[in-house]
Amino acid sequence: MQLLYDPRDAPIHQKLGSRLLDWLDDLGAKPIDETDANDEAFLFTGARPMADYRRLVTALPFLRDRPEERETLLRLDTVLEAIKRANVKVPMPRTWLMPLDVPLPDDLTYPLFLRTAETSWKKGGRISKVQSHKELEAEAAELRRAFGWDATILAREWLDLASAGKGNYGPVAQEVRIWIVDQEPFAWSFHFMNIVSAPKGFPPGKNDLNTLRVNAAAVAPAFESRLVAADFAKGRDGRWYFIEAGPGSCAGTSHEAVFKAVAGKLMREALNLPSDRLGGLL
Repeated sequence: MQLLYDPRDAPIHQKLGSRLLDWLDDLGAKPIDETDANDEAFLFTGARPMADYRRLVTALPFLRDRPEERETLLRLDTVLEAIKRANVKVPMPRTWLMPLDVPLPDDLTYPLFLRTAETSWKKGGRISKVQSHKELEAEAAELRRAFGWDATILAREWLDLASAGKGNYGPVAQEVRIWIVDQEPFAWSFHFMNIVSAPKGFPPGKNDLNTLRVNAAAVAPAFESRLVAADFAKGRDGRWYFIEAGPGSCAGTSHEAVFKAVAGKLMREALNLPSDRLGGLL
């Protein structure tokens, strides 16, 4: 199994200070334009429009992820639809979908966190806590100005999350990224390690890691992608809540050992991964 990357991503990684392409290079990954059509391969590439992705992989029938596997994971609304179809039962905040020019749902309960289906302003710190219809409409308008006039807004039940520390934008949540490989939870990493280097509550205890493993295993069958990044956050009540999932092929992390172990698993090679306080195997 060959690992591939899209060279067009290099400026983005450089701008973000991401070393993912360097780590892929360490593992022998090749640019997608240097692969053979008959190669079994897995592609790491950014979240570009699906038409672009289809053009990129159309001549590579043995490449994963296939467009239909990736597309479901690019938007939170389709992620939640897949979770619902699969009858996944894990703790998660109630979420309302609000398309453009559709009346607000009658059963909204405040406070709420707002985002679009494709992105949010959450930067590992303080986020807007919407307390009323008036504040919701103002926040939704700001999101649409920033991310698209016709963007679908998602309103999420407010969660009081346990703090891992403080960043430039305020308190940082105890949030963990679970790396699911071939529908099996494989590894975990602290989601904001580039913001808080010594987070409170880490490493998670044995019971917490077991809960994360069980919840991620429940989420996994909802998706066909070979690599899913599922994010869970710990509430002040001690429960771990499913927050979102996305394509692992464009998911970020600052944990080199976890990323390389995950990439090795995709290649069906076992790479040594000594656990530390910020990540490890499940």
